[in-house]
Amino acid sequence: MPDRRRSRRRRRRPRSRLEARLRYLTASGVFRRRLLWGVVGLCAVGALWVVVTGLLARQQVTKLEDRLQVVKQLVAQGRVGDAHKAAQGIPTLAKRAHLLTTGPAWWTAAHVPWAGDPLRVMRGVATAGNRVGANGITTLLDVATQLDPTRLRTKGNTVQVAPLIKAAPTLRREATTLDAAVAALDTLPAATWFGPMDRARAGLSTQLRTITGYVDAAANVSGILPTMLGADSPQRYFVGLQNEAEMRGTGGLPGAFAIVVADKGKLTFTHFESDAALLPPGDHLIHTGLDFGEGYDAAYGQNEPTDLIVNSNMSPNFPYAARVWAAMWEKVSGEKVDGAVAVDPTTLSYFLAVTGPVVVPPSAYLPSPMTVGADNIVSLTEKDEYALFPAYANNERKDFLVAVLKAASNKLTSGAGRAIELAHTMTRSSNENRLMVWSADPAIENVIATTSYSGAIPKSTRPFGGMVLNNTAAGKLDYYLVRSMDYRRIGCGPTRDVVVTLKLTNLAPAFGLPQYVVGRIDKHDYPVQPGDNRTLLDYYATTGAQLLSATLNDKPTTIAVQDDLGKKIFRFDMELPRGTTQTLVLHLQEPAGTGSPQIWKQPGVTPLQVKVYDQKCG
Repeated sequence: MPDRRRSRRRRRRPRSRLEARLRYLTASGVFRRRLLWGVVGLCAVGALWVVVTGLLARQQVTKLEDRLQVVKQLVAQGRVGDAHKAAQGIPTLAKRAHLLTTGPAWWTAAHVPWAGDPLRVMRGVATAGNRVGANGITTLLDVATQLDPTRLRTKGNTVQVAPLIKAAPTLRREATTLDAAVAALDTLPAATWFGPMDRARAGLSTQLRTITGYVDAAANVSGILPTMLGADSPQRYFVGLQNEAEMRGTGGLPGAFAIVVADKGKLTFTHFESDAALLPPGDHLIHTGLDFGEGYDAAYGQNEPTDLIVNSNMSPNFPYAARVWAAMWEKVSGEKVDGAVAVDPTTLSYFLAVTGPVVVPPSAYLPSPMTVGADNIVSLTEKDEYALFPAYANNERKDFLVAVLKAASNKLTSGAGRAIELAHTMTRSSNENRLMVWSADPAIENVIATTSYSGAIPKSTRPFGGMVLNNTAAGKLDYYLVRSMDYRRIGCGPTRDVVVTLKLTNLAPAFGLPQYVVGRIDKHDYPVQPGDNRTLLDYYATTGAQLLSATLNDKPTTIAVQDDLGKKIFRFDMELPRGTTQTLVLHLQEPAGTGSPQIWKQPGVTPLQVKVYDQKCG
């Protein structure tokens, strides 16, 4: 029994010594000091780790941004193979940046109030970059290879629809991933105490937003384009050619048109006609029965735009004109169209710059073939044709315009020109509102409405300004018209002061113009001279805008007010004497709205000159 007690005492003794030692350290403060120094050392090591890995991660993110920029530019140029090579290092950069900003040290430091904000931003940037860069970019480039216009356009008049159908789900999935990455970046602090981190977030956000816009658009288009190209059933389209020598809301007078059928990707033109085909004898009216609402009727109804082809596009909102064109063709031919497209001579010049010139066959007033190319098609179809054909040969002149449209269309579907350059030309034309598309299918039209091809006046509260002209003299003097718009938006409250200066200069020559060009059919009670012009100027303003004052050439004047599409329309009937500049200044008060001002640019022979000042607030 005593041996057992001694054994217990021996077993307790080491523990007792340890306990005593701990009590001593605790009581003396040594333990606390050592613990404190240990924690400080650990924090110092963690901080050093965060600093070093943060700098390395920042380098990786910068390289990732640069690489994304290069890839984006190469894809835009159609160099998808080179883009693949440039993108090879993106997954490694993205993963490395992500790994460098993970772990306990980073998590802890990023959750420190205020001081940890830059680290939180860096972690978020690295995570977003990894989400997109790990696999997304290479996947998108694989899809871009499949959708290379050169591969899609197997023949001059045929586009492969199978790759588009195959690509749509992948593009939608990657678009969702990109949207999520951008949304995650948006949740991060916009400004911290460490500028380099803020710039890293802003730089990657800019790159991803641009790429997201492309991918979203590609996903949307790949979803509707097979149907529009007749993958399921043939689709028929009305293609209107607008003559901006006599301006209309969407651009110019619809002087010629074609009908094209898309069947399983193959495009076939079935008709080429002048506007005479839609001007029946007598009153020239085709009663379509279309009704676009009270605002439209009040603004344009007196000119019978839904029944008279030459006034069918007075509103700048292209879906209106497209529906009128479709209804008129169905009334005249019995054929129903599935959509409509608007082009102008400038658009054709862009295409001919890629495909090369065309030759128009001789006719009664053209004894020899005429070469038409990018350098002369605009002047030929909007100015020279009126001198080539006498006034009594108006039908022959219209036939010539149709022949030009036919030759250019056939050249476009012949296989001439690089497909990628033609694709760029389409984008350029749509951005200038010269190439517009409408679909009779509401689901497809909803997608088109999100693109630059819609030609639709937006129904939104975003600040808006647009000068729209409709020639009321019925001559062809708008070929010589120069337009400019100066938009100034001032203030930072719930309403803003907007001053818009609109200038129109008539540069028509004093002599040498045919009577068909200078002739006028408008009624006026004041003397006019050859070369004087007249236009109905509509200024489309932000929803809820109020007019405070208006001056014409520095003198107070009155303005008529209309409403359509949720926009205020301030209207002025303006005489344009030859060789003069008319200056209309509108002072408006408008709701602040959301976003930066959107300036609507009506296409014309000469592009609209625009200056914008928008006071920055906040």
